[in-house]
Amino acid sequence: MAVIVRRKNNEPLSSFLYRATKRIQKSGVLLQARKNRFYKGNTSKDKRWRAAMQRLEMEQEIHKFLKQGYALNEAVVRARKMMKGITKK
Repeated sequence: MAVIVRRKNNEPLSSFLYRATKRIQKSGVLLQARKNRFYKGNTSKDKRWRAAMQRLEMEQEIHKFLKQGYALNEAVVRARKMMKGITKK
């Protein structure tokens, strides 16, 4: 829903901006846009399951590197590389 506001003849810019801002606020367009900005739709059961499996696999990789003696941040970096397929297992 578009709001059209035209500048009147010889109307100062500040008055026009004030009037346009008020009309946009009253129309509810801005409020609706802010509500929809970060909307996430429902994810499918399969997507949630795959994400959970990926989290578990990442956790196992981190645990493996921690057992090998790496520091936590280094273990996380190596596990991420492993998950992306940059390095071999």
